[in-house]
Amino acid sequence: MTAIAYGAALALLVIGLASIVAGRNVVKTLIGVELASKGVLVNFVATDPTGSQGIVVLLILIDAIVVAVLLGVAVAAYRQYGTLDLEALGRLTW
Repeated sequence: MTAIAYGAALALLVIGLASIVAGRNVVKTLIGVELASKGVLVNFVATDPTGSQGIVVLLILIDAIVVAVLLGVAVAAYRQYGTLDLEALGRLTW
């Protein structure tokens, strides 16, 4: 059973990192970050199912807060600049 959990954790981590590297959109990059963090959480649970429950719950709460804030920033950037392209947003200067 733990081999399946390790495989799932590795798959989530690799898919998340590939999405971060290949993604040009803010939302797709955020989804990649969340997939990678969920892969890490699955790995925590696979290594120690009983001892890691508190850490996993805390990290899920922190992830939810981070997603809410970053999606708010993405909405504000889209309203201000009309795009969610990371390269276009990176070229903006004060």
